[in-house]
Amino acid sequence: MAIKISLHAKQRIMERGLTEQQVRHFFETNEGLLSVETSDRDSTVSVMEAMINGRKYRLIYDVKDDFLVTVYPI
Repeated sequence: MAIKISLHAKQRIMERGLTEQQVRHFFETNEGLLSVETSDRDSTVSVMEAMINGRKYRLIYDVKDDFLVTVYPI
């Protein structure tokens, strides 16, 4: 899956000590996926929890437009 990553998400990925490659690997393999829910606010947005590089993150993903909105630790 060749997802698009928003500028905001790219900035947050760097701030969180991740790499874009790690995030792309997660989307390609779903390795580390803990849960997926549809957002209460927008049915085209998925809220994912994942273990990436030994830490737990929440990823906000726009399914309709196929892009990652943001990433933050939980």
